[in-house]
Amino acid sequence: TQHCQWITGGATGDGFSGSMWFSPDQVVFDDTWHTSGLRGTGSTDFHVDDVFVPDGLATQPQVTGSQVDSPLGAFPDMTLLAVGVAAAGLGIGRHALNAIVELGTEKRPQFSARTISQSGVAQNELARAEATLRSARAFLLDEVSQAWDTAVAGGRVDVAARARMRLAGANAAEACVKAADTAYTLGGGTSIFEHSPLQRCLRDAHVVTQHIMVAPRLYETLGKLHFGIDIDAAMI
Repeated sequence: TQHCQWITGGATGDGFSGSMWFSPDQVVFDDTWHTSGLRGTGSTDFHVDDVFVPDGLATQPQVTGSQVDSPLGAFPDMTLLAVGVAAAGLGIGRHALNAIVELGTEKRPQFSARTISQSGVAQNELARAEATLRSARAFLLDEVSQAWDTAVAGGRVDVAARARMRLAGANAAEACVKAADTAYTLGGGTSIFEHSPLQRCLRDAHVVTQHIMVAPRLYETLGKLHFGIDIDAAMI
């Protein structure tokens, strides 16, 4: 929140139910973002007091639909948010694997004559995490690319396409955790120190999976859709 040029918040009252948009100087940031991970995002709570919001900065997308004639307008807000969270997770996972590769070429675990990189166990675990992370990235990029092509052609990004992107996002978050957990474990005692990127990636990755847009509970909702069971698609 603290890094944004525009800040949005939900609002209801007098027949209105939607979002209000504020500039940063109109809001008061609350000192609540004390978390185990993603500490640098500045995603703190905020509140506003006696702020006038003109009609142009009050939106009701669930009522009016998109008013923007552009491909980006074809993507529901929740889908865009989920893709962004998933992309951050993939970046964290990549950082974790890069960090353990760098450490692994130099560190010799205690009582070992070989570096981490020379360990068959480490090689196996790293390769599996790499495959998982790359597969998740490819899945997400493929679904977003297909949806974007549909939007550019003037088509509608339907519920099925949105659900696939959400599925790819949840999968990316899990892959992020797999990569971070693997790297942290392989790093041994080095991983636990505050200066180590491995402990930071571990904490950040696990916070990503707690975000409602990519949380594991999405699998049940999306699984219902694959079975043809009706779901509330408003938040997909």
